[in-house]
Amino acid sequence: MHPELDLCYRLLPKVSRTFALNIRILPRPLRPQVTVAYLLFRFADTIEDAPGLSLEERAGLFEAFLDRLDKTRELSFPEGPFLRLMDVASPAELELLEAGVRIFDVLESFPEAVQTIIAAHVSETARGMLKVIREKVRDGLLQIDTWQELDEYCYYVAGTIGIMLTRLFALHSKHIDPDTLKRLTTLGTSFGRGLQLTNMLKGIGTDRVEGRCYLPTSALAAHGVHPSWILDPQFQAGVRAVVEEICARAVQDLEDALRYTILLPRREARLRLFCLWPLFTAVRTLGLVATGSGVPDPRAQLKISRTELYREMALSGMQVFSNGILRKRFARFRRDLFPARVRREVWAG
Repeated sequence: MHPELDLCYRLLPKVSRTFALNIRILPRPLRPQVTVAYLLFRFADTIEDAPGLSLEERAGLFEAFLDRLDKTRELSFPEGPFLRLMDVASPAELELLEAGVRIFDVLESFPEAVQTIIAAHVSETARGMLKVIREKVRDGLLQIDTWQELDEYCYYVAGTIGIMLTRLFALHSKHIDPDTLKRLTTLGTSFGRGLQLTNMLKGIGTDRVEGRCYLPTSALAAHGVHPSWILDPQFQAGVRAVVEEICARAVQDLEDALRYTILLPRREARLRLFCLWPLFTAVRTLGLVATGSGVPDPRAQLKISRTELYREMALSGMQVFSNGILRKRFARFRRDLFPARVRREVWAG
């Protein structure tokens, strides 16, 4: 075991509320591989989300990060932008930033095939984030214009993670045949997008305060709302209409996530549990969004209670081998909370 792996395990729960729980269920050697991959994705998130940085400063940080992923040079950030990044980082993010060199050291202790997979997908995410920042920041606000652009953004920050995990699962498990791998890869993109849309809906208010609006401007405009107005009670009805549409799209993607999970061989119960916990936690969270009311709260994010989280984990453990029970459980959630179905073609709109 690499001596810095303990550092990675200590960092993980500081930068993730739920992922640190389900990653523990992964079989060896997947647990350290996915831990390091997640920390690198969070590193990119920290650069993307840090308030107060100029486009040039953010681009310089991303380019240094990408150079290290490509192994073209050691991790060396431009001093001024990095100090500014550290000044605005949370305590957990600060620890992550300070540990960057050691996290890369652990990455390079993995087999070459694993390194290649992780680096390729983290790089795709970082390049996508930088592309969106360059193209979509207007008047200090990141604005996604269309449903197609939202789909593209979700792919960069989550869909590619679903594909990465699938590739790592296939390296690990001799029970995933080529045909199953192909189907999992397709569904993995939807899995990631469903989780990302759920996260977006949880944090609409805080995102807006920090200079981001992921609700498509075209959808908001159809209800007479400008992105800069989404926290104004006067426009609550229009914002709510767009939120409901995103909820419907997210639950449709999470249905694909269930298909993904039950495609995994029953012999790989740990992989199934790794997928089931975030899947049903996301569905529960969407329930809070769907049944809530009022203007997005910039002071807090919607989240299920720790008790509900542990309940979902326990249920998943009891039902992990039964595809029929899992389908019925998901169908019950969908029937109770999301009776309307959105056609899949909407993502091309």
